[in-house]
Amino acid sequence: MQPTGAAPSYRPPSPALFQPADLLDIAVSKAAEMAMSSDPNRRAALRSQINDSDLDDEDVMLGHASRRVDEHISRLGLADVLDFDIGDDLEAGLKFVYMIERGSGEEWRAMGRFLRLAFIYRLTPLNAALPLRLSADALPTATAFYQLPLSMATYKTFGHLLTYRGTSLALQQADDNGDYRIGNSVTFRVVPFGELPGGHRYAESYKRTDPAIRWSGNLYPSFSAFLDHMLIRWWDREAGVGRRMVLSARIGRANRYRCLLRTEGITEDQGIAVDHRSGGGEGRRHVVVSGFRPGETVAAHLRVGDGRVELYTTEAPVADGSNPPAQRYPVSVGAARRLLRPFGLESDVIDRGTVVG
Repeated sequence: MQPTGAAPSYRPPSPALFQPADLLDIAVSKAAEMAMSSDPNRRAALRSQINDSDLDDEDVMLGHASRRVDEHISRLGLADVLDFDIGDDLEAGLKFVYMIERGSGEEWRAMGRFLRLAFIYRLTPLNAALPLRLSADALPTATAFYQLPLSMATYKTFGHLLTYRGTSLALQQADDNGDYRIGNSVTFRVVPFGELPGGHRYAESYKRTDPAIRWSGNLYPSFSAFLDHMLIRWWDREAGVGRRMVLSARIGRANRYRCLLRTEGITEDQGIAVDHRSGGGEGRRHVVVSGFRPGETVAAHLRVGDGRVELYTTEAPVADGSNPPAQRYPVSVGAARRLLRPFGLESDVIDRGTVVG
């Protein structure tokens, strides 16, 4: 207890509940939600506020929105593949903020991996260099955004920039029954969670932001897996790509093979598992081992199915046919080894597999 008449003890001033930057963050978040609102009246109200605002205030908001987008691009590891062209369009900047902050971030990372492969397979514009520059007119409308699962809405922002043999790979709605189309001939369907049988392997990993897909009798665990499969199996023969199979090994149904076919434990430093099932069959898996990481220039993947493991690559041979595969295709074989070694299949495929081509 203080003596009577003594000066009160010093108490530091309480910090402000919100700092200016916090308030600006809140304002940008609120405006971003209005920019992509499903309510056209809210979007119109925001547009009116922007038109009536002071230019200095608009510049401050625009700068903060741009920084928010750049921070997320950096955090998600997308700076090498995507660039958002906001310019002086505040409404577009707010839409970009809203879109890139949805979901867990994995939807955008998956598209980043796909785009690195698409660049190697020459699906990006002729003579274009990464990162792809996305402008405001690339954004889906608010109506389309809320109709699409997030992974598909993300693809829609850049799909129109990709082509395969002259055909656009833009995502389009085919009908009102959950069917969509990419290109002229690839029509697929989003599979709702309730349509997967109880206990189905794909039901356990189902994500509404990246849902299961059915195409041509095949079932895929996610839209991102479907895209990767289309790329490495159907959109992989663009002029100049030089994709080829270089190794094939008959493994049979040994436990090591089944582990490689089914395990959920493949990590990104080993590769990306791209699964699909046809009818009631065992299922097949492709594991992309190179081409999806920043800076990689060779796309390589292993096809696992029917008791076989095959290695495909875009890598040009650096030695003649008298040399073993590891010397002819050092990048691809090295990446395949890192995947196969933990499963005990390295020698079966690399050392004892049949050299092709």
